[in-house]
Amino acid sequence: MKTSGFHGSRAPAIASLRSRRLFIHSLLAPLVILAAGCQPPEATIRPLDIRTYTAPRAAVAPSTTPPVPSAAADGGPRIAYDLPDGWVDAGSSGMRLATLKAGADGGEITVIRASGSLESNVSRWQGQLTPDVDPARVARAIEAGEKVPVQDAEGTIVLLDDGAAENPQSILAAVIPLDESTSLFVKFKGAADAARRLREPFTSFVRSIRWK
Repeated sequence: MKTSGFHGSRAPAIASLRSRRLFIHSLLAPLVILAAGCQPPEATIRPLDIRTYTAPRAAVAPSTTPPVPSAAADGGPRIAYDLPDGWVDAGSSGMRLATLKAGADGGEITVIRASGSLESNVSRWQGQLTPDVDPARVARAIEAGEKVPVQDAEGTIVLLDDGAAENPQSILAAVIPLDESTSLFVKFKGAADAARRLREPFTSFVRSIRWK
């Protein structure tokens, strides 16, 4: 069988065309890869993709504000004192310049700064023990009070009671003048027998109070 001359003449031409296409493709392929590598990362993020970012945490400057003693914050003087044996210092808070726990009796002694005369405060304390306050009873309690030197002042210690036959309650308190309008008030309120036992260390504590 003879082969057509037409088909025989096209074979070299087709081979030559394929060779040129492969040559052009080999030249363009590196350029396509290079162009794809130069695209910014954002070009590969689709609209619905979730993006996360990590922001640097701001530095927090340390506080330079010193703590303020509660006594000074409430306008009271800074006080110092000596603790009787067995007493525990519970510190200051609010209006209290000091709070003490009295040994085995477990009683609480407070020190505050307030205004008012000796008579008005003794009357107020008596009212905490008895509903009706007898002025004569208040006067007798003040007259029987013990005068004690406290720094440059003279304090007065009074012992009040409710007169109850069972489980009697008492207030053992001291008034120490600071100036013409204010005083230090040292106070214990509890069982009458505990107040009597605390009388001596209470007096010693009052005498030891200093302020500035």
